[in-house]
Amino acid sequence: MICGGPNQAAVQLASRPEAWATHALCVTGPARCGLTYLARAWAGRFGGQYLTAAEFGGLKLGALDALAGGHVALDDVDLIVAKREEPFLLFYNMVAAKGGRVLLVAHTGAASWRTGIADLRSRLNSMPVAEIGQPDEAHVRARLRAAAARRFMKLSPETINYLVPRIDLSYEAIETLMDRLSGAVSIAGKAPGLALARLVLEGLDEDREEDEGAG
Repeated sequence: MICGGPNQAAVQLASRPEAWATHALCVTGPARCGLTYLARAWAGRFGGQYLTAAEFGGLKLGALDALAGGHVALDDVDLIVAKREEPFLLFYNMVAAKGGRVLLVAHTGAASWRTGIADLRSRLNSMPVAEIGQPDEAHVRARLRAAAARRFMKLSPETINYLVPRIDLSYEAIETLMDRLSGAVSIAGKAPGLALARLVLEGLDEDREEDEGAG
């Protein structure tokens, strides 16, 4: 995960659970900003457990109790609260009682999570939150390189310099562009040079204009 700029404060706080104000920390951020990667890496670093919403929903009370004293990362916690609010509240309290740590990640803030339990609402409202913002141009540059590398591609400095000022400053825009460019590379059978990147970007712009026109 690229650490810096819009995510630096959140990543640094997550990496020091002993310094958290409470036993829980919630990290929020936009789509494809790396929340799942952060949660998995955090659980791995501290010898803990990473759980998706579906995995949490399948655990019995005894299994939750066994996890509560360690480090647990819960992904898409807004879905957990919406579907399993009572077990989540019990687990949240267990972690506090046993001295464990729980990292919660979601794309929305706790204020928007649906729950009818007043005690849980109170705890969510008082929970520390760290937010990952959308990338600035420097972060876009680094993320383009990283996203290309994950797809076994290498972008030239010239190509990156062309793309950075022309794409939206969002993680989703970066990943969508790299998905499309990777597909174009496979079809064309050549490296992702400037000409191919320009064609892909123009195609994305045309798709967006068509969507806006249809709307």
